[in-house]
Amino acid sequence: MYGMLFLWKYSIKLKNQTMKSQFKNFDFTSRNEHTEGLITGLLLGAAIGACFGILLAPKSGKALRGKIKDLADSQADTLSSSWEQAKDKAGKVTGDAKDAINSAADNTGSKLTELANKAENEIEDGVETVTDRFQKKYL
Repeated sequence: MYGMLFLWKYSIKLKNQTMKSQFKNFDFTSRNEHTEGLITGLLLGAAIGACFGILLAPKSGKALRGKIKDLADSQADTLSSSWEQAKDKAGKVTGDAKDAINSAADNTGSKLTELANKAENEIEDGVETVTDRFQKKYL
């Protein structure tokens, strides 16, 4: 419903911009007798339409309110069910993401440990090589 209201307001705004470009010299901000007559006609038409709608309704007010309540309850149940399904899916996706992150962290940690051990071994080998060369050359 709010989406329709937004589109309606946007279309009116777009229509007004188009009309302003076509009628550059016309002052749209001033109210005149035509605007007041239009507003009066719209309000009167809405009131008459509401009266005829109530008078010609095929069901009594109580039955109509009951039907509206049943429809609202049905929609509320559907919305609640959809909400629960969305929550379940979001929980599953969150769990999967946590598992993937933990797995990546574990793999990264083991890889870093492996690289650190390899670097330590290389440094020890390098120190031994330098020590051996130094001893051969100077001792």
